[in-house]
Amino acid sequence: MAGKGGIGRLLERVRPKLVQELDINKVLPRLLRRGIFTVSEEKQILSPADPKTRTETLLDILCSKDRNAFVDFCKTLEECAPQLLTCIVLDSHQGMETHQIESRNSLKIV
Repeated sequence: MAGKGGIGRLLERVRPKLVQELDINKVLPRLLRRGIFTVSEEKQILSPADPKTRTETLLDILCSKDRNAFVDFCKTLEECAPQLLTCIVLDSHQGMETHQIESRNSLKIV
């Protein structure tokens, strides 16, 4: 499951930016064509009237999917919201650097 690992943590870190800027009307049809969401999940995503709540629901469901779903989500962002994909990539890189620094610091303490 993506939600329990690094992908879920990454999505949580960039979540405010995605909720603010993601146009679900552009992204969701592409994700449906890629088979990322079921018809039932689509209905769940579209049931709230508020676009931000819809995006939050999409992200919640995406976090429960596997790595392949995340990769397809990134491919979709590349097509219709490349600036958001850039945010994910930059945050991922920054997260790796932070983890490396923390690992080095914990090694020094030992």
